[in-house]
Amino acid sequence: MARNAAPTAKPATNGSQRFGAFGGVFTPSILTILGVVMYLRLGWVVGNAGLGGALLIVVLAHVISVITGLSVSSIATNRTVGAGGAYFMISRSLGGAAGAAIGIPLFFAQALSIAFYVVGFSESLGMLSLDLDPRLVGTGVCVVLTLISLKGTDLAIKAQYFVMAAIGISLVSFFVGRSPSPPEEIAWLNPEGLPFATVFAVFFPAVTGIMAGVSMSGDLREPRRDLPRGTMSAIGVGFLVYLAVPVWLAVNADSSTLTSSLRVMWDVSRVPALIFVGVWAATLSSAIGSILAAPRTLQALAVDGFMPRLLGRGSGPANEPRIGLVFSFALAEVAILLGGLDVIARILTMFFLATYGVTNLACGLEKWAASPSFRPSLSVPWWVSLIGAVGCFYVMSIIDLVAMGAALVVCAGIYFIAQRKSLNNTFGDARHGILAGLVRSALHHYRRAQFHPVNWRPNLIIFGGTLARRAHLAELGSALVQDRGIVSYSQLIEGGIADGAEQKRDALELLEEQVKQEFPNLFCRVDVVDDIHRGLVQVAQSYGVGNFEANTVMFGWTDKPERQEALLSALRDLLLLDRSALIVSYNRDRGLGVGRRIDIWWGGLERNGALMLLLAYLLNSHDRWREAEVRILTVVSSEKKRIRAEKELAGIMEQTRLAAETRVLVRRSADISEIMREESGRSDLVMVGLRQPKPEEKAADFFVHYARILEALPTTMLVASAPSFEGAPVLFDDTDVDEETNEAGDDVPANEARGENPRR
Repeated sequence: MARNAAPTAKPATNGSQRFGAFGGVFTPSILTILGVVMYLRLGWVVGNAGLGGALLIVVLAHVISVITGLSVSSIATNRTVGAGGAYFMISRSLGGAAGAAIGIPLFFAQALSIAFYVVGFSESLGMLSLDLDPRLVGTGVCVVLTLISLKGTDLAIKAQYFVMAAIGISLVSFFVGRSPSPPEEIAWLNPEGLPFATVFAVFFPAVTGIMAGVSMSGDLREPRRDLPRGTMSAIGVGFLVYLAVPVWLAVNADSSTLTSSLRVMWDVSRVPALIFVGVWAATLSSAIGSILAAPRTLQALAVDGFMPRLLGRGSGPANEPRIGLVFSFALAEVAILLGGLDVIARILTMFFLATYGVTNLACGLEKWAASPSFRPSLSVPWWVSLIGAVGCFYVMSIIDLVAMGAALVVCAGIYFIAQRKSLNNTFGDARHGILAGLVRSALHHYRRAQFHPVNWRPNLIIFGGTLARRAHLAELGSALVQDRGIVSYSQLIEGGIADGAEQKRDALELLEEQVKQEFPNLFCRVDVVDDIHRGLVQVAQSYGVGNFEANTVMFGWTDKPERQEALLSALRDLLLLDRSALIVSYNRDRGLGVGRRIDIWWGGLERNGALMLLLAYLLNSHDRWREAEVRILTVVSSEKKRIRAEKELAGIMEQTRLAAETRVLVRRSADISEIMREESGRSDLVMVGLRQPKPEEKAADFFVHYARILEALPTTMLVASAPSFEGAPVLFDDTDVDEETNEAGDDVPANEARGENPRR
């Protein structure tokens, strides 16, 4: 089916694509990385974890960051990354719903980041012994930063150059300084400190800064080149700094000092005032980076229809998301009221880890699926990206399993809501390739796995023609298979390819539209064949991939003499090809009834009885037939045989654990067809065993015999098991069923020989 093209963000003008790798990616990324955590929390990390634990935390966090940076770079070098950064990448790789599931939490994380850095700035002012309300200070700072950003992105980016210089000077002052009372020995571990996961959660926001640069993707001159260069450079510089600072802190202060004091960097610095300058510069610049990133993510979401369109409206020639900026400010202001830096840090950690994990997943799956359209200049092995994804989710679990569960529930909820919004947009994403890769891999494993009869599933192909004429076949087949196998509805068009090709395309489009609305678990196919009945056999034997093929065929019964010879020939061929056949005689007056009673006319387990039991069980699992009473009926020739048959049927029901009423009828002088009409005339569905036609048997005789049985019966399914079908392993715990049990249908061989007992 053709799908609507995806809406795209308003193209940025030449004036808006004005930043390169350094100004647009490296600068906002490194300033967010070297931020409030480095100045106000890194000493606390070293104090609680010891130098060895702190370095391990730094390395683990940067392993995840490096892999994510590589995944971002790989996606960026494959296609032009538009506005929206990580959201754009995920939505164009895994689809709009997956993008929304991550993009919306990412936006809230970026808005929370504004509060995180502003609160950090307020805490640093408290070190000056100023009696200021941190919430009031935070609100004032947030307003000023918002006004700067409203003035224009250029002003915010240029201001960050001065900030970077201030951070550099403060670090020089720190590394050339020395504590007046250094510890006697370095504490490599602190067994009395807080748990590793708690300390890791507080540190991890330090390495989430790359998303500040990635989110500027829509404002870059050359995203394919600028994103990888700027992102990986920022990660590398940040990693070196975060290795060096803990070492110098551990050399100059003991664990108790590092844990209890936030002023350690001031105490070590040659010029303590420069640390204040660095803290203020870092926190404010990081807040600016977040306040630039959040509205751009929001704008991309709104343009794609996953957020209110108003929030995506741009202003000016650069399409600045000013409405989104004001909305982001409002959320940040609410977050400032949450208070503590550590509380916000844990929330940010979950949101950013989820974003990192899905970004890695998107890259890994695209690479694994080997889509011809995924040809990045920077190729990352698929397993590297998937290791990064697993690492992200594992870290989430060790930090806070409950919070992880809540985050995943939120993301899953957004995903399903996004899918139900009737947004039939396609971004040319990789879902088709990924799913094709999964199917391909599963088929290879399926081919290598040795089949056991207990694993039998109905893979059904229905030959029904146009759905309007044979909707009952689709309804019955859909109810039988549900999610336990594969069910396909096939329409055959008689004629030549030259005349039928266009008709096939139109018929398939119509069929898929009808099936999608009424029977969502059905697959569709339309084939052009020279002859309907020969085509039925050809499609049935060729349908599938490798040894995953249709094992059961369903089609309608015919009363037309001119079609009976061809249909009987098709039935013989299907059984020779080891396909089970279900032929449905549809009673148009009764339809499928009300789904309250299913009758099985039993002839034993040897042939069709086992398959009919399985079919009744499958139907009983469907909503329409869930309350249906299943009856097993058989006919014997004497009272003695009735007692024996009742005992055997009861034993079968007990062993199979199937809920069914059993009835054994004595034939006496009545005709079999009369008994069947009397017993099953008011049932909703009847199943009758279909014996294999003899090679010399004429079609007229075969159809007359069954026409007499079907006369006046409700809708009936004639069941012929494939020669290789083994029902016992599926039905019984012990596949060694007593031979005596199999004799239930062998009571009236004389009637069978005369064609009077449809026991097979």
